[in-house]
Amino acid sequence: MKNKKQNLSFKNIEIRSSEKEGNKYVEGLIPYNSKSVPMWGTIEVIDRTAFNKTIADKNEVRALWNHNDSYILGSTKSETLSLENSDNGLICRCKLPNTSYANDLYEIIERGDVKTMSFGFTPIKWEDTENGKLRTLKEVRLHEVSFGVMFPAYEETTSLTYLRGLKEMNIDLEKLNEILEKEELTDEEIATVKEVIKKLEDFLKEKEADEEKEQSNDTQEEVDTSNSEEERKRVQLQTEIELALI
Repeated sequence: MKNKKQNLSFKNIEIRSSEKEGNKYVEGLIPYNSKSVPMWGTIEVIDRTAFNKTIADKNEVRALWNHNDSYILGSTKSETLSLENSDNGLICRCKLPNTSYANDLYEIIERGDVKTMSFGFTPIKWEDTENGKLRTLKEVRLHEVSFGVMFPAYEETTSLTYLRGLKEMNIDLEKLNEILEKEELTDEEIATVKEVIKKLEDFLKEKEADEEKEQSNDTQEEVDTSNSEEERKRVQLQTEIELALI
């Protein structure tokens, strides 16, 4: 696993809303020693020490709506987002701004339509066990916490364009994820994985062919441009010679 930003979700995370002195708040808990939603066959666990450095260094952490940085809800820098270590996990409490999207989020949470959250981080130190199927995050750099996450089973890095592309190839991402979580596969499941691999290989071949065609067109355009320039210079030279002979 490279040290790159990723998102993590837990099925048992729930957020709650409250109102005090005219201000609206949302609060959630990132649990320690609790198994995350499985992604591509790996389950992650947050160790009690994972957020210690982020909190000690007072790094800025933002609260977002569904990992969307266009919908900022709060920040530790402005003290509208507070992070507190507890025995059970990291308590994330956000004082919401008086914006239309924050009020919409509060209403959705208050009604119980969305009760989940997630968070974005960069892994720093971790420990793999169970043949790499279980990863314990010992230290992470926390970037943001997200309230009102609609589909916590999938990382935000799987963009809508990516998901749409899989659907167009008739790849069932949820079914594939379930298969990859298993230690032993049936012949039918192996065939399913091979079929997905074949579709992805065909997709890559099409992409490579398109890129080669585009490069060929660019090269041809350069040749045509070069030829046009040579023709222009030839005509200009011929005209100058004819004028000189008059």
